[in-house]
Amino acid sequence: MKKYYDYIVESADKKTNYFISNQVMDKNRPDHGSIEGPFIDVKMTVYSCCTAIAAYLNPKSNFYSSKSLLDRISLAYDFIKKYQREDGSFDYASCNFKSAPDTAFILKRLTYTYWLIEKYDSVNSMEHIKNKLYSIIYCAANALITGGFHTPNHRWAITAGLAACSNIIEDKSLVERCIDRMNEYFIEPIDCTEDGEYSERSSGNYNAVVNTAMIMLSEELGDIKYLEYVDRNLNMMLMMIDADGTIFTENSLRQDKGRKEYGAKYFYQFLYMSQKSKNNGDKFSAAAHQIILNAIENNDYSIDCLHLFMLYDWMQDIELINKGFPTQYNKYFPYSGLVRARKGNITYSLLQNENNFLFFQNNATRLGMKIGVSYFQHRNFRADHIVHKENTYIMKFKADGWYYMPFKHEPETQDWWQMDNASRELLINSFTEIIVEITDINDGIDVRIKTNGIDRIPIRVEISLPVSGKLYADNFIIETKGNNGMILKNGKFHFTKNNDNLVISGGFATHEFIRGGYSEDSTNELSYILYMTDYTNFDHTITIKAK
Repeated sequence: MKKYYDYIVESADKKTNYFISNQVMDKNRPDHGSIEGPFIDVKMTVYSCCTAIAAYLNPKSNFYSSKSLLDRISLAYDFIKKYQREDGSFDYASCNFKSAPDTAFILKRLTYTYWLIEKYDSVNSMEHIKNKLYSIIYCAANALITGGFHTPNHRWAITAGLAACSNIIEDKSLVERCIDRMNEYFIEPIDCTEDGEYSERSSGNYNAVVNTAMIMLSEELGDIKYLEYVDRNLNMMLMMIDADGTIFTENSLRQDKGRKEYGAKYFYQFLYMSQKSKNNGDKFSAAAHQIILNAIENNDYSIDCLHLFMLYDWMQDIELINKGFPTQYNKYFPYSGLVRARKGNITYSLLQNENNFLFFQNNATRLGMKIGVSYFQHRNFRADHIVHKENTYIMKFKADGWYYMPFKHEPETQDWWQMDNASRELLINSFTEIIVEITDINDGIDVRIKTNGIDRIPIRVEISLPVSGKLYADNFIIETKGNNGMILKNGKFHFTKNNDNLVISGGFATHEFIRGGYSEDSTNELSYILYMTDYTNFDHTITIKAK
């Protein structure tokens, strides 16, 4: 790791430069001392100060022992203290106020910073900063003790913060309250499956947040049991990374769903766990190596962990040799109803209970598939379960066609919306069933779609392709543009973008009902939609291959 340590320091220096360049120095402004932002908020300033103090204390940094930087940091902590609520809490000004969870996220960096000063300030040049930190931490503990939370990951951020406070605060009665409150949270089991999935399924963000909390709990409580959850999750995360280094986020239940994310936030976690995991150390080491190599190649300085390398200085001596992520796997995660499969540069993903149920990717080029259904209240194929048989995954959707029947007795009101319509007898006079079988083949997949039940339902298959690519067929070449699409009546075409190539074959079309009426319109500026259409009942196979 020593050969990459300079990059970690350089990244911290760039963030420190940003802090200096964007700190509000106008004494007449209410946010004097903070980092300039669209609204007054504490979190970014706290995070920047942690990085800046690591730089100040690191002999390799351009800011080592910089008096002017220390003055700016002191000013920033005055701002932070000013915006701490009377109960010790902080706001997250875009949505949460007097927020214990957001206080916990802030406290994480505050306590890291406190321990940095404790470890490295041998001449007590930062005693005044340390005192300001202690005051903020002391008050923040009360917010964690008395506050509540909204989401699953908040619980573990709060418990980690309480554990850290218990090791810093000198007031024994407050320490006892921290520990008591932490143990109240631990009545609830930690929400990690055997396959490593947390409740929020947030590969792009909150998995890393929970992992950080688990590592912090292990360090602060001296208990390695919390690392088991990190081990499981990171092992799962190795199967969430596509060939271009992006993280698959389409099954997330949080705001990172569908967002393009990279592995930088997992770097220190993979590196840390490479030395702690009993079974996955070599894989984690290779993953950490690949993440930092990707960051360096792309001039990406988002890795922000100098403070952790200094606190856990044994990480600086880790030797990184092998690199890369697993390139061969086929895994079904039953908790979330997700399939992830990879064959070299090809990945495909299947999702239960999602409109966009299939994604296929060659290197950096990804397509998505959904099936539009116009049947009573149903608008899309959504598989309620997935079955794996040999090299095929089977996904099924079944729905009944129904109508209300008249009440047998006069209702209590004439107002339709107040009537107990849920108690009406239903007439079920039809059903439809769509079965999708995804079979693994060389360089791709076969997607067989067959239907049963009532006939004449207009069905459409939608394949979304990225814009700014080209479609090649026997009789045309088309550039893919947003808010646009075409119907493929038969045959196949070749799609290419940035030297990534896909071949899609098996087209069919018997109607042109692709949008309008009660059906969704999937067109958008980022996708070109390829449609295939037919009426139930039918049996078609679409082949998708990398070329």
